[in-house]
Amino acid sequence: MSAVIKSANNRYDHLPPAKKLPKEQKELRIDWFLTANFQLRKPREVRHYSQEFLDSIFKRHHIAAVIAILLAFLFLILVGTISDTRLFQLPAAASITILFTILIAVVAGITLFLSTWSIPVVVLLYLLLNWLYQEEILDPRNKAYGLNYQNKTERPFYNRESIKAMSADSNIAKDKAIMLGILEKWKAKQVQSKPVLYLINTSGVGTRSASFTMNTLQELDSLFAGNLMKETFLINGASGGLLGAAYFRELYLQKTLGKPINLQDKKWLDNISKDLLNPLFSSFVARDIMGPVQKFQVNGYSYAKDRGYAFEQKLNQNTEGILDKSILDYQTPEASASIPTLFFNSVISRDGRKMIISTNPVRYLMKALVDSTRITPSDPDAVDFQSMFVKQDAANIRLLSALRMNATFPYVLPNVWLPSQPIIDVMDAGLRDNFGQETAMRFLDSFQDWIKANTSAVVLIQIRDRSLSDWDKPYESKSFLDLLTKPFLLLQNNWYKLQDYYQYDQLAYLQKTFGAQFHRICFQYVPEKKEAAASLSFHLT
Repeated sequence: MSAVIKSANNRYDHLPPAKKLPKEQKELRIDWFLTANFQLRKPREVRHYSQEFLDSIFKRHHIAAVIAILLAFLFLILVGTISDTRLFQLPAAASITILFTILIAVVAGITLFLSTWSIPVVVLLYLLLNWLYQEEILDPRNKAYGLNYQNKTERPFYNRESIKAMSADSNIAKDKAIMLGILEKWKAKQVQSKPVLYLINTSGVGTRSASFTMNTLQELDSLFAGNLMKETFLINGASGGLLGAAYFRELYLQKTLGKPINLQDKKWLDNISKDLLNPLFSSFVARDIMGPVQKFQVNGYSYAKDRGYAFEQKLNQNTEGILDKSILDYQTPEASASIPTLFFNSVISRDGRKMIISTNPVRYLMKALVDSTRITPSDPDAVDFQSMFVKQDAANIRLLSALRMNATFPYVLPNVWLPSQPIIDVMDAGLRDNFGQETAMRFLDSFQDWIKANTSAVVLIQIRDRSLSDWDKPYESKSFLDLLTKPFLLLQNNWYKLQDYYQYDQLAYLQKTFGAQFHRICFQYVPEKKEAAASLSFHLT
């Protein structure tokens, strides 16, 4: 076939020059084109073909293209129904390619069949979809699995009055009394009469932070002769770091229950380092875009399968199923101080307030404690999840969902909406506190009297995936394009540094409160080669 085409091209090159065809309206004349070998070639003459014949050829190709696109859509729907099987989970790069292919196909199809009516029809279609969304007939929003979304008449109000009532002094005193009881039980389990109080903060940023947190906790536990979790009272953090910390805490719990678990086994590090990205993007294309029609149930409530579900299922598989629990399952171990208390944080996108999930109500963390006779008290800047959604079975929320809410990186994972009036949604804790220090410092401030009287020291262990130095990777404008984009990228590049500046200032005040009793130890991830650091992703290479 190539020989025939080559021969035809040679004959065409030796033909006498013909009169050029007149240029029609909206027609682009082509005199030269690039071949597959990047060689210039003149296009072949087509003047001997009738317009009807050319139109029939184009129509035939259009029909074939439409059939191919329909088959591709049907294939994606089929993949969406069986994408829980690893064999049908596409690589992330392939999923992104398919996503753009779908977008091009949809735009091309609308333009081909509707022509000049395409824009009005698209506008009408948008208005229809928007109406279906507002009436909750079409609801693509992601939910926290285990939470009750059905009792619409009992949804709590999210407004200033209800939040201030929730953080009333009587409620704060009640919750503090519960936590003081847990502190006393923790103290009774320690060897010394005035033990050292350890708190662990972990930073966010995907699987990189989860792996580094797990590795650091394993090394620390070996230095503590296996007693790290016993001597630690509180674990707090954001995003990926909390994935690793929650996994390590569960392994310790299983060990205390008699399971033959070696906490220093590298198997656990390998498990938390496994891929989470491929099933996430595969589900995004095959389920979220095509329509999350499949359902599953948790505690009798039905939810749609989407990329949030795919993330939780993959994390559950990677950790061998030991995190497939509800928050309620940890209430007894935490209340008896058998394991450290763990706070799950997320940020309410509506106003930037923090949503704090714990096994017990923590309304004392909703606002800074000040002397109202000297300083005008401010509105709460955090919300206690257990207190707000008590009628929605808040304690039955899935642990994996709480971890996902804590690690909801924008667009990669869907924001989780919560059943309040008005509806709110939450996203990654790192947007407000990527290092977990803000909540830990407020906790220490709330119980400073007990801590000073009952402990010999407070050690804040910080595990972070980025350098403390503010000179590391500064934002530099090296090109004209950088100069144009600098106003937009400046905040993004310095976001974590701004948090560091603020939190270090708060640490200074906290150190003055506790004096020589307070210490901070920081473990930070430093790559062997600065230019080859692990990526900010749910996939490590």
